Amino acid sequence: MIDFVWRQVGTVYLAPPPASLKRKWLLALLLAFLFGSEFFLPVKGQAQSFSDTGLFYFSGNHQPRRSILFREFLEGPGIGDGIKAGPVRLHPFLGVAEVYTDNVFRRNTNTKSDTLTTIAPGLQAFMPFGGGKHSVLLDYRAGIFRYNTFTQNNAVTQDALGHVSLNYPGGLAIDLQGGRIEGFDPRGSVVDTQQTDITKWNTNHGLSQVEFSGQRFGIRLRSGFQDLNYTNNGQSGRRDRTQVDANLSLFVAVTPTTRGLLGVRVINYNFNTNTQLNSFGYGVFTGFSLAPTRRLSGEFNVGYLILNYDKAPVDENSARGQELLAKGLSLGATQQTSLYMQGRLLWNPTTRLTIYMMPFSSIQQSAVQGTSTFRQTGFSVNARQMFTDRLGLQGNIYYANDNFNTNRTDDRFRLRIGPEYRTLKWLGFRLDYIFEKRSSNVANFDYNSNTIMLSLQGIL
Repeated sequence: MIDFVWRQVGTVYLAPPPASLKRKWLLALLLAFLFGSEFFLPVKGQAQSFSDTGLFYFSGNHQPRRSILFREFLEGPGIGDGIKAGPVRLHPFLGVAEVYTDNVFRRNTNTKSDTLTTIAPGLQAFMPFGGGKHSVLLDYRAGIFRYNTFTQNNAVTQDALGHVSLNYPGGLAIDLQGGRIEGFDPRGSVVDTQQTDITKWNTNHGLSQVEFSGQRFGIRLRSGFQDLNYTNNGQSGRRDRTQVDANLSLFVAVTPTTRGLLGVRVINYNFNTNTQLNSFGYGVFTGFSLAPTRRLSGEFNVGYLILNYDKAPVDENSARGQELLAKGLSLGATQQTSLYMQGRLLWNPTTRLTIYMMPFSSIQQSAVQGTSTFRQTGFSVNARQMFTDRLGLQGNIYYANDNFNTNRTDDRFRLRIGPEYRTLKWLGFRLDYIFEKRSSNVANFDYNSNTIMLSLQGIL
């Protein structure tokens, strides 16, 4: 990038300028830009980062969100006013990043470094109706990854959905959402097959929720649907599946801002070809929810989940077992049980410090590397400290223990930290250092990686 700039504006040189001079000029220009921003480009209110809202996939672990949550309208400090077209408000956004990583394939031996450019455009359209009580939201986001050396890692991800929100008098709310994601399993992820080509997939999904909130009691019914299809590396037969799940929660007021809850959950997996892994799960959970306050808000659930398989496991020495193994399909599995935990808690100790905590634990079906399920338990903590309206520091700590039914156990850890600076209300920069580590009892799944990322992010 520096060589490109000097070739364009440094034409007075008969030979390339010394590297030290390049760095001095670049630093001087950057300091002048930041200094000028403080005086000539004032920011009103506290700036907001967009990276952790799911707009951009620049974390070094490139993958659109698989967890299906209701998409929200982009508003608040640090978000531009958008473009108004009658009752519709449009928010175009764009992120660009330059990234360096010292272990591009996330492997333990024969590590390779590489640089890449990522571009993440997107557009959101929001239309309120019914006096502002109801709304329709359309959202499209993409991520383009272009590696300098190992171009087999190049990819394009796309995420498009629509969300209808209806809010009626008396505390009744209905949310309906559906969309499509085209993504891939990133290097070093829990289900990475460690092949030469990244494993690509697409999923069509839907999510619905009906909730009634009274002064003392409440009830919520949520259901979801995912149709997951793999498109390369021979994974479609093993892993293509449909997932349907639902949970029913009952709430009771404990304090003016706290509600206790009790719920039941069911989940059903149907594999397209690998039918020996079809299963049905059920469980119960309890927990609490906190109404938004100045300091704390969110919800926490903890319970127990049982996963039963529709078919008994097949003996690998039988004719049927040999047939399944020859096709690369599973022999089946026995009942699995696990702690179920899910939480999303937002804490604001001060007006400039925000902490977002997400503990999790669940059984997941994998059908990869000879497995049928794995139990995943861990947590993610995001923190953001603003020093001024422009300058802040962001950090994320992620840990997960992945316990496979094949006696493989992985411990994954990721640290991401770096400063952010906003020049305009709708335009900012981030510099991130990302450290990732996986320790496994299967040696070829161990790895360490270091990544440095400089990104520019803007949203109107």
